[in-house]
Amino acid sequence: MDTSGPGELLGKRTLVELSRMVERFALAAPPDEPLVVLALFQKQSYFAHESARYGELAARGAVTVVGVAEDTPPPVPPGVRTALLPAADALAREWSVTVLGPRAGATLVATDLERVDPLARTLEGGRTFHGAWSFRREDAYEQVLRLRTTLRLTADVRDEIDGVLRTVRRAPEPVDQDWWTEPMRYLADRLGAMLHRQTAAALRLDVLTEQSADRDPRTGLHTERFLDRWTRGLGAGTLPIGLALLRVHGLADVRSRYGLRAELAALRGVAASVQDLLTPVDRVVRTGRDDFLVVLPSWAPERVLWFCEEVCRRVAGLDAVYPFVSLPGVAAATVTRNRPLPVDRLREQLAASGDPTVPVTVLDV
Repeated sequence: MDTSGPGELLGKRTLVELSRMVERFALAAPPDEPLVVLALFQKQSYFAHESARYGELAARGAVTVVGVAEDTPPPVPPGVRTALLPAADALAREWSVTVLGPRAGATLVATDLERVDPLARTLEGGRTFHGAWSFRREDAYEQVLRLRTTLRLTADVRDEIDGVLRTVRRAPEPVDQDWWTEPMRYLADRLGAMLHRQTAAALRLDVLTEQSADRDPRTGLHTERFLDRWTRGLGAGTLPIGLALLRVHGLADVRSRYGLRAELAALRGVAASVQDLLTPVDRVVRTGRDDFLVVLPSWAPERVLWFCEEVCRRVAGLDAVYPFVSLPGVAAATVTRNRPLPVDRLREQLAASGDPTVPVTVLDV
């Protein structure tokens, strides 16, 4: 099974269900079956939701190994072994579950694309992966060999895995495995389509029932309440998030100096200056009278820097249109995998600059 080839584009919800299908496959094995189960969860927080199932597998005698990209071993049930992955290791981006025994095998391997489905209700739920899966024993055997070689395992764990591998090699390859593939593919495709329809329906419902507190009444932009919901559950150390905090000096004073109509025109101008530069995944949140937080999932640092320069240039040019007032903008930016998002640090950076003539301040890019 080659996951570097065409593979499939898999959303997180589909991956969760496919992973559980492979885990159930392992639990269906006879209790005395020599079995190895290897799973990579990226972060401990993801494993915590499935911990009991892996404890059950270990209690049944399966050699059960869980890999996570953490600095210290996470809490695990008795019998479950752990393998720590450095954040820079390619395996830190992998989500996989492999089950191997002498009479059967199954494997799912997916790589985090660090991108988000623009139709997702939350950033975490919208994460996308490139992956492949198989219920052929030979494919599971290859994946166990790969992970046995690449994971940092103790000698005793490697010996236990080798014991299962020897048992597998002595048993003939199961017959008629190809018969399983087509119905499983059909079920997986149906599952993906069903989850897509559920997401689309939920999004339509969100639009119909959207709370007024989710939108700023003067600009129509999102509020911090929306930001809290959209970023809820986002795992630390996974998806890179570009942040740009734009402060438009003098915007809060336009109404008192020039009236409500002028204020609305200025706000619309600022909002348009930002939104014209965004992709369908990105969001703009009004976080204060003069402040706008732009959330840019998966943006590279150089693109975030370009965005800050360009949006400040566009805002500066608003003095050429009604209400013909100067609104200098300054921006602070970062690309981060930290959670919660470091919005307060951006505010501190802007406060420290204090000079509206400086167009861009870049933090940690």
